[in-house]
Amino acid sequence: MPDDHRLEISPAAERDLKRLPLSIQRDIVQKHLPEIARDPFPKSKPLVGTLKGERSYSFGRKPEYRIIFYIEDDLIVVTIIGTREGIYRRAKRRRK
Repeated sequence: MPDDHRLEISPAAERDLKRLPLSIQRDIVQKHLPEIARDPFPKSKPLVGTLKGERSYSFGRKPEYRIIFYIEDDLIVVTIIGTREGIYRRAKRRRK
């Protein structure tokens, strides 16, 4: 099993995180981000089209949340965090 990856959160993703409810923020920081850092592949799906090269990790129900990130060597960079609604459109805008 590989060692943990280094995890970096972009400034925009940090702003996204601060806009979420406190309980969700806590879940993301204490549970989901460490899980992604440990092994990013099993629970995330590769994205296609404009967002090719990035991966989407999803959790929760009503609303469903997404963490979008890309992997470069042993570094994982989180680019966007939010609810499923409109997140891919926002991710495409940020990528330009």
